[in-house]
Amino acid sequence: MKPRLSSALLACLYAVTGSIAFGLRVCRWRRKVVDRFVLRCLPELDEARRRSISAGFYPYLGELVAEVLFERFFDRETLAQRVRVENPEALNGLLDSQRRVLILSAHHANWEWLVLRCSTAFNAPLTAVYTRLKNPWLERKVRGLRGKFGCAMVEAPAAVQYLIEQRGKVPLLAMLADQSPSVKNKQQLWLEFFGQQTSFFQGPGWISAKMGYVPFFAAMRRERRGHYVVRFDELVPHGQRMNPEEILQAYAQRLEQHVREHPESYFWAYNRWKREKPLYG
Repeated sequence: MKPRLSSALLACLYAVTGSIAFGLRVCRWRRKVVDRFVLRCLPELDEARRRSISAGFYPYLGELVAEVLFERFFDRETLAQRVRVENPEALNGLLDSQRRVLILSAHHANWEWLVLRCSTAFNAPLTAVYTRLKNPWLERKVRGLRGKFGCAMVEAPAAVQYLIEQRGKVPLLAMLADQSPSVKNKQQLWLEFFGQQTSFFQGPGWISAKMGYVPFFAAMRRERRGHYVVRFDELVPHGQRMNPEEILQAYAQRLEQHVREHPESYFWAYNRWKREKPLYG
């Protein structure tokens, strides 16, 4: 698609989804959840600043939906223009030397565009771990969009077994690591995140520590509407060995730092703290 037509289409999508997001704000859709989590996570900010972050969630939501809808019109050149990678050499150097790399991201900025960009930015094919959607039609559509540039999709419950079966043939792996495990899931770890005990899946830490993946945090930020920059920060100091819990803790700390720097782009409506740490167990 030509650049001018592409920009015009995205502007139209912004207008439509922005109007819907404004309606959600007026109706106070999930506003109590957003307000509660902003207060719990950022109590040091004054009330006016917290109100600004909560109110800003809705325009962000509208833009996010518009950008996801726009994905089907992406080509590689347009994607590279809209998602700039600051330091691709950090990952490419490891991949070229036959090291395996794990990209850990979160519900921040535009994680869907991040998956697409990681499919084209590096010297290895990308495999992404994801959670299957309940709606079959939506599942097919989302999976198709995420795999547009060759990304292989693997469901989270089967991820470890898949990596074992591939016998080292998955050089570049990506995961959304801030998702909340269910109460019945035994593969979870409670860590301090924004000053409160928070449950994380153990998988990312275990895969990195036990399967030889070098973990990176994808620090994605919004430059301006429809344009992002991402920098990949290595979570394990060079030459140092860390156990799964330490790797997850490093991820949680880096994510918290990044959200504090860019709070308007965090998906505050996601019920991350829907349950408390059990007293025993």
